[in-house]
Amino acid sequence: MPVPLVKIEANPETAQRVAEVGATIDAMARSAAPAVQKACEEMGRSIAALHRPV
Repeated sequence: MPVPLVKIEANPETAQRVAEVGATIDAMARSAAPAVQKACEEMGRSIAALHRPV
């Protein structure tokens, strides 16, 4: 027996909230990016130093 599907109308308030959360996450990631890049570069130098002969 087929189940009838009910099409739910989009809720503009929910869409706005989702957009706000997405923008907040994006801003947070962009603000952390320079620190992550610096940490990765330093880790790379440290790993490279481990492989150098003394």
